[in-house]
Amino acid sequence: MKYLILASLLLMFNLLYSSYSLNVARDYAKKVSELKREKERSLTLKAEIEKHINYKTVKSYAESSGLSPIDWSRIKVVKSSTGE
Repeated sequence: MKYLILASLLLMFNLLYSSYSLNVARDYAKKVSELKREKERSLTLKAEIEKHINYKTVKSYAESSGLSPIDWSRIKVVKSSTGE
């Protein structure tokens, strides 16, 4: 009798876990498809912006108008200490 109860409990646990894993897999698939869609949208926007504003043209214009590029070796990140 106790083996029958144990088997039914294991079966119920297995069914609950299976439904949970299917739900998680469905959410994961939705997130992956949304990520692919957003990535495609980002690439499309990037290509459209590049088409309207050519980076090389803007860079040469900025350098000809006297704008000097940033020297990244002189840039330092300052960490704030919270004191907690």
